[in-house]
Amino acid sequence: MTTIDNGTQEAAGKVPPRYACGETFVPKSRYIDPEFLKLELDRLFTQVWQPACREEEIPEPGNYYEYTIGRQSIMVVRQKDASIKAFYNACTHRGMKVVRGTGCAADGELRCEFHGWRYAFDGRSSFVPSRDEFLNRPREQWSLRPVAVGTWGGWVFVSMAEDPPDLLDWLDPLPTALAPFRLQDMRFRWRKRTFLPANYKTVIDAFIEGYHTPGTHPQTLRATQGPRPSTEPAPPQEFVYAPYTPTIPYRNHSRFIYTARPDSGDKDSARKEQAARPEVFANSMQYNYLEVRSLATERDYRVAQQLATMEPSDVPPFVLYHQMCEELALAEGVDFPKMTMEQYFAGNGDWHVFPTLVILVEKSCILGYRMLPDAEDPNQCVFEMFSLEHFAPGEVPETSWLEFERWQDHDGWGELPTQDLRNIGAIHAGMHSKGFDGLWLNTAQEMSIRNEHAIADRFIFGVDDRADDGAVGA
Repeated sequence: MTTIDNGTQEAAGKVPPRYACGETFVPKSRYIDPEFLKLELDRLFTQVWQPACREEEIPEPGNYYEYTIGRQSIMVVRQKDASIKAFYNACTHRGMKVVRGTGCAADGELRCEFHGWRYAFDGRSSFVPSRDEFLNRPREQWSLRPVAVGTWGGWVFVSMAEDPPDLLDWLDPLPTALAPFRLQDMRFRWRKRTFLPANYKTVIDAFIEGYHTPGTHPQTLRATQGPRPSTEPAPPQEFVYAPYTPTIPYRNHSRFIYTARPDSGDKDSARKEQAARPEVFANSMQYNYLEVRSLATERDYRVAQQLATMEPSDVPPFVLYHQMCEELALAEGVDFPKMTMEQYFAGNGDWHVFPTLVILVEKSCILGYRMLPDAEDPNQCVFEMFSLEHFAPGEVPETSWLEFERWQDHDGWGELPTQDLRNIGAIHAGMHSKGFDGLWLNTAQEMSIRNEHAIADRFIFGVDDRADDGAVGA
């Protein structure tokens, strides 16, 4: 192991010093260096499973979705038997994209708009004008090149690896932990897309740790003030109300949860006293609906309004809220997921589904984010934000991706997401400062960030420096 200037070590001598991470240090070069972005696109994104779209975005045979990662375009196509296949989105004649965006093959075939070559939904070449004028070519070379595809939780995942691992093995422990929530039965409530002046990991990092909550979202400490509390910066003494959000690293993913600080003694007494008051807990749930626009449905909001009028009882407000939400949803026709509180706590939280997806999971809905790198510029990325929900029959709204060139062009993000978006550009701009070397991470609440770099190093540099460090599933 070779020590380098910033105090980190070059793992197994394989990670170039400028990219080498320490135990809790990540050099800024991994965020701002164009060469590192190229390594990610060439060695990481070509090898890992990644979510391309939701199954509901290609509901009928012939529906397609174009997923772009770097310079690779992949088309996901619903088959006539309702299965799903994926292909590189390049005509095998001259490389023209066969599909663009989303849509449906109107005449039962996929058609290249350049010379009119056609392909069946399963990728087979079905028509080549003047085929006899081409030299002999193996039959399989006329067809679209396949990409590995799989589904979980309602998402369609693709992998460009020649021999990818089993999708469910790659996703472990999500399939087991989140099975009771039935994510595959949720549908979009809304979905939005914009472009941010930051590396995609800068954005991901802002959503996979809760340590920033009191600094960025001080209103979440003030549920006693009502469902729309003050956003004035929190003084140091108010940080006693800050949530404790430890990271749980897994082999390929990570998660953080909201819990009591271990051995806190009386330090959390004020927070515990607040949580025991029905109206205080109800205010937080109402805030989620009003200013996060997710993590609580309209039904949940009505329950929270009712809960706010109730007196304290032997049943904790948290438990009572969940019982009332389930009862109301079932009464109004929602096939609401049933689970024990143990199952709820095993799946609830903020999951980083490496490399690009972040989901915050509740029984009735989830809040999700996806961040995609720019093909050339490490200082730009695509940012997607969406909410999925369990609906009653006939309630599912028609939605489409609302796209904004700048996030400031839309005033409907909600107060809390707007606070995060306002920070992103300044965070990434600061990474270019000569006064900043890299990220120094909180050992309890920010190790999801360190974990994502450890996962990346396995693919980019062939280095597995976390095999024996206690990561769950390692």
